[in-house]
Amino acid sequence: MFIAYFFITLTPKYNLLLMEHKDLNRLKLVLVEKKKTGKWLAEQLGMTQPTISKWCTNTSQPDLQMLDRIAELLECDKKDLIAD
Repeated sequence: MFIAYFFITLTPKYNLLLMEHKDLNRLKLVLVEKKKTGKWLAEQLGMTQPTISKWCTNTSQPDLQMLDRIAELLECDKKDLIAD
């Protein structure tokens, strides 16, 4: 009985969190298209690989200035890095 109550009370909160998570950038896809790695991008930007990984998984986002720099390095339009 306790387990069912626990599941019922947490499920709406969990669903809300899932709905709020939306991919904001396409960095991982563009890296693949350009045949580049997160390690390469980290080295070019002087950032850590875990930071780049968080951007690629949309756990966190680069700021707009960093997005400009990434677009420059990947030789693409910054619009290509932003999800629709």
